[in-house]
Amino acid sequence: MTTEWTHVQEALQDLDFPATKEEIVRYAEGYGDRTAVRLVRALPLATYRNISEIRSSVPLKPAEEDGRTAADQARQARSPHDHRIAQYLRDIE
Repeated sequence: MTTEWTHVQEALQDLDFPATKEEIVRYAEGYGDRTAVRLVRALPLATYRNISEIRSSVPLKPAEEDGRTAADQARQARSPHDHRIAQYLRDIE
């Protein structure tokens, strides 16, 4: 279990399920943990039945999950793409 996931677990420990993404984000914002809020904002739009469904949907380390190397990540960081696009979503040449 990662430290980042611990933030989410603590922030959502008393959340009533089922809950939509919007409800989850609002609840995390009320808890006041910026790391948890950042992570739950990345959730896909859906209604979640329990914390396990949230855990399987939160991208903790998107680069690792996509099989990208540190070199790929560095190329993405230097990418000439619009910087409003998340770094891990940028195309690399």
